[in-house]
Amino acid sequence: MLSKYCPECTIAKRDLGENCTDFSIWYKAHKPECSENYAGSSNVMEVIAAEILWKRSVENCRMRYMSVLSDGDSKTYQHLLELDVYDESMKISKEECLNHVAKRLGTGLHNKIKEWRSKCVTNGDRKEKRLKEDF
Repeated sequence: MLSKYCPECTIAKRDLGENCTDFSIWYKAHKPECSENYAGSSNVMEVIAAEILWKRSVENCRMRYMSVLSDGDSKTYQHLLELDVYDESMKISKEECLNHVAKRLGTGLHNKIKEWRSKCVTNGDRKEKRLKEDF
C-alpha cells in the first residue's frame, strides 16, 4: 500500500516537535514501519501502485491480470502497456468503471439542459414550461 500520510509521525511531530532531537531518535526507530512510503504526486501514485501490483503478480504469484479497471484516465493503462510486463504473450485490456461513465453522461445531460434552457427551449411540460434537471 502506498501512502503519503503516517498518523504516528503526525502525532510525534506535534508532541515532540519536528526539529527536535527526540523526534529524530524516535523517527529512526519508527522509519522501518512508517506508513508514509510515497512522496510523489497523488496522480502518479495510482500509476506506481499498478506497476508494483502487476510486476508482483508474475514474480510472486505466477499469475497475470487480464484487464485493468479504470476511471477514464488512461495514464495507468498506458504505463502498463509501456512497461510490457507480460511481454507480447498477453494483451492487457482496459475496462471502464460504470460509475464514472454514468457521471460523465449525467454531466453531459446537465450541460445540455443548461444550453437549451438559455435558448428558451421548453420540454413541453405545460405546468412548468421549462426543462427539468431531474434525471
